Amino acid sequence: FAQWMHHAYPRECPFPHVSGTVQASSRREFRSSMAGHVLEADALQAEVDGCAAEEAVAAQELPWTSEEELFVHVPVAKPREGWLRHCVGVAAMASMLVATLRSAASGAGSVGMRKGEKCLV
Repeated sequence: FAQWMHHAYPRECPFPHVSGTVQASSRREFRSSMAGHVLEADALQAEVDGCAAEEAVAAQELPWTSEEELFVHVPVAKPREGWLRHCVGVAAMASMLVATLRSAASGAGSVGMRKGEKCLV
């Protein structure tokens, strides 16, 4: 998929090299390695013209590697939960249970209205 993304969006997605096959270099290292590779204007124009002819051939054939690099996910050990967290959870559940029971008890008394009571609507 990464190779396809590189061919679809070559400026946004770099080519996915297999790990260990390429080494990144700093700007200074790159400049020093390319120091003798300067073209004059006429040589540069000839190179551009040659690339235009190669683009027609390259448009038909994409560089594709069949090597696949699989990543293994190593699960991280889950930290133990402390006793305080369990106590807080039990207290929260108990408070919700008490609130539900009080609400049910107050609602049950108002279902059967006594004779003579008036309701406000």
